[in-house]
Amino acid sequence: MLSPLYSESAIADRVNDIADKLNAAYKGNELVHIVVTLSGAFIFAADLIRLLNFPIVVHFSGAAPYRGESEPQSDLRVNADEIPPSFGNRPVVLIEDILESGKTVKKLRQIVADRMASSIEVVALLKRQSSDYKADYFGFTLPKGLFVVGYGLDLDGRYREMKEIQTVGIIATQETRTMC
Repeated sequence: MLSPLYSESAIADRVNDIADKLNAAYKGNELVHIVVTLSGAFIFAADLIRLLNFPIVVHFSGAAPYRGESEPQSDLRVNADEIPPSFGNRPVVLIEDILESGKTVKKLRQIVADRMASSIEVVALLKRQSSDYKADYFGFTLPKGLFVVGYGLDLDGRYREMKEIQTVGIIATQETRTMC
């Protein structure tokens, strides 16, 4: 069962707010690298980068912490070959879909730092209230346990195309995962 959470217009307003803050922060930069962390962030990233008015280069990290379930995997696969071997002492902005445990961002942050970024900032569409990891910019806060789809976020590959974000009623146990 799907229930509306954030409307298309509410999302657009937050994306515009984040873009305005990034435009102010990176005004005058010669070049900023954008690293999109997960496939769930692609719509958010596309909408956001079209609003930026400073020079950028976009990279996709190939990180994959989910396998079609409502809970993150314990292991994280990152295709570091998708990220440049050097950022040439330029700023990097990591774009994340949902900041939960922070494992994805922490691992990518280390890779980016090792590849000579002058600074690293994190932009997340959604941030879990229970997350200890801080985003420099984020759109919305989610309570622990609330599973969402739409606006690029999926459940087993479905619902990414929805223009709004909706909650999914999920009952999760260690043995089964069923939609209610």
